[in-house]
Amino acid sequence: MSTTIRFAARHSIEQVEDGLELAPKFGPDGLLPCVTTDATSGEVLMLGWMNAEALQRTLATREAHYWSRSRQVLWHKGGTSGLVQHVVELRIDDDQDALWLRVQVQPGTDSPPASCHVGYRSCFYRAIDPDTGALRFVEDGKTFDPRVVYGDAPNPTVL
Repeated sequence: MSTTIRFAARHSIEQVEDGLELAPKFGPDGLLPCVTTDATSGEVLMLGWMNAEALQRTLATREAHYWSRSRQVLWHKGGTSGLVQHVVELRIDDDQDALWLRVQVQPGTDSPPASCHVGYRSCFYRAIDPDTGALRFVEDGKTFDPRVVYGDAPNPTVL
């Protein structure tokens, strides 16, 4: 890892909104929401969460790291599946309490590039009908079999 980047203390609205210092505002739970999109197509791949350590590791390695709220652990995206998210650009919003990652997803050993642990390319693989509330699939199918990639263990992120 490279040198750890220090986050600035937050002193004023002007400093946070118009300054050049990284002064992230983590929520009461110590997390920032992070929208992740494909760097080429712009497709939304996932919404994840970062704590200070995940953000530090993402900056240092140029690979996405997140905090799993359900498992309460730091995780390197692709560490198990091989579907690593290589960071092309990392942006922070105006009041520095949300992140946007633009990434290139490395294909897995047995699958094309994807970001969803369920096996779809994007975690946003269903649309909601505003009239009925019914869901419909917007992806043609899964890009990989999660049982092959992650094993047959039950998914710990679903309650």
